[in-house]
Amino acid sequence: MSIQSMRDRSEGVVAKIIVGLIIIVFAAFGMGSITTFLAPVAKVATVNGEDVTQQEMEVEVERTRRILLSQNRTPESINEDQLRSDVLQNLITRKLLIQASEDMGLEYGNTALDADIVATQAFQIDGDFNSQQFQLVLGSAGYNPLSYRSEMRRDKILAQINSAIHSSAFLTEAEIRRANSLAQQTRDIAFLRVDIEALSETIELEENEVNDFYLSHSTDFLTEEAVDISFLEINLSDYLNEVEVSEEQLQLFFADTKSVYAEPERRRIAHILIDVSDERSEEDAKSQVDDIYQQLISGGDFTTLAKELSADVGSSESGGDLGFNDQGTFVEEFELAAQALSVNQLSEPVKTEFGYHILKLLDIEAAVEPVFSDVRDRVETEFRKVGAEELFVNISSRLSELSYESGDLIEPAEELGLEIRSTGLTTKINPTGIAAIASVMDAALSPDVLLDGNNSHLLEITPNHHLVLRVKEYQPSEIKALEVVATEISKTLKLEKASALAKEQAQAMTTMLEDGSITRFVADKFNLQWTVVGEAKRNQLGMDREINREAFSLPRPSDGNKSIGYTILLNGDAAVLVVTNVQNKTESDSTPEDLVSLGRVLASQQGISDYREFRDNLVLEGSVATTN
Repeated sequence: MSIQSMRDRSEGVVAKIIVGLIIIVFAAFGMGSITTFLAPVAKVATVNGEDVTQQEMEVEVERTRRILLSQNRTPESINEDQLRSDVLQNLITRKLLIQASEDMGLEYGNTALDADIVATQAFQIDGDFNSQQFQLVLGSAGYNPLSYRSEMRRDKILAQINSAIHSSAFLTEAEIRRANSLAQQTRDIAFLRVDIEALSETIELEENEVNDFYLSHSTDFLTEEAVDISFLEINLSDYLNEVEVSEEQLQLFFADTKSVYAEPERRRIAHILIDVSDERSEEDAKSQVDDIYQQLISGGDFTTLAKELSADVGSSESGGDLGFNDQGTFVEEFELAAQALSVNQLSEPVKTEFGYHILKLLDIEAAVEPVFSDVRDRVETEFRKVGAEELFVNISSRLSELSYESGDLIEPAEELGLEIRSTGLTTKINPTGIAAIASVMDAALSPDVLLDGNNSHLLEITPNHHLVLRVKEYQPSEIKALEVVATEISKTLKLEKASALAKEQAQAMTTMLEDGSITRFVADKFNLQWTVVGEAKRNQLGMDREINREAFSLPRPSDGNKSIGYTILLNGDAAVLVVTNVQNKTESDSTPEDLVSLGRVLASQQGISDYREFRDNLVLEGSVATTN
């Protein structure tokens, strides 16, 4: 096809329509829209036809990681695969619950949402809501006000589902009385306990058992890889006092950086915000703000109207007063209108991403030109910092050169006046000191440093903290000698055999008792003594949980008879149980208050179970597809 032919085709009506559409898209969304509209949005799952995007996934993974780190978890202890798997499942479940809430028509109004935000302690200073604190906390968590309100509204709606299911759970009076009777039931419990520690002392191992176990489980006896790291480090703060300072230098530095110490003009703005929400369309918001503006220019009181009508919960109680703020604090449209006002002047309604505002300039703090004598200490601090940064950069560069050129750390230490320090032997699993920094340990164990014996490259721990290192001593992971672990292996084998023998003895004793053997005879045969607990309760203090649980799991014996069973304890011990004299609490032993309290507890437990069943059914019945 010739170029002229292509030109001719571009003059057609269809081509002009396509070009026109492209221009509209660019005008509405910018040049970046071409990739936005053509490139598919990455997704990690599809839930009933709705996508869970890769971006949602990454944001939630990062938030969850921050939460884990705030709970004193180390980055190395976080299993990335498990973290991402759990986050994905949570996002899928959340999407299903949101869809269910939409089907139910659940909503959460702005008034209630604003009240919740104002009452949030994290947004308060000295017990009062503070709008700047609100913005600061949201920013640190990766939110803006709109995204936070949207997510909080969803959370409140989902909480409605939980609350509705939870509060609707109930038990009949008969069920409560029966549960109360069973909960207060007592049982006479007698048990024989086979101690595997004592039993293991009677066990003799065959000649080659320890050696055979050692050979087949040799990797279980590896020592930890250990390394002693020598290092040189420099910190910017170490050079602050090495900067020479004179009054003349400070005066010149002040003249060059005078604007840094100036106090810029600050404006005290009040505003009335009418937002756009599910309850108020943009047309309604515009109509209301125009009506308020007419009231104000007709003599209406700004403070009163702000308290009554403003949707900004952070400032409405103070008549819309946002306090003194520097230029650039607010969004562009708001800022332009604020800077155009004179004191006590009103703006016309201004539209921003938050809704419609009417602004009033309450006061102006004029810009203040700095005087050297007033800010001298600040000037000296900044002067030293600038000088220290120059020293730090030069020394860091020289340290990098010397460490590369030298066969050890002695030469760079002597030339730069640094101390060679050492971590002492430390392991990767349980590192100490500076070795706990992942990049330090990684560098020490790298082939270039560990195998070739070189100094490391310059490590930038932080922008103001650099170091180089070399390996002083290395102890590789190796299999411990048999004589070192023989006693440990012998004990392990004996305990394993004792545990199996204890179970066999428990089963034999149970069979004997079921066949009618006398309890004393059984105890004597195995050289054990019965422990008897009369009128034992569920979760009886001083009784092993496994014994108590098994005793209350056995069927209720008929009068004059007994129930028999056995259980294995967590430490491997075995216990044979005999249960007699089961007594339920009578109704006369319970007050109405006891029954009401128990009813609440049981209903709460039932509500939790019902909600989990509802949530799990959504997952089972939903159409969910994940991408790899």
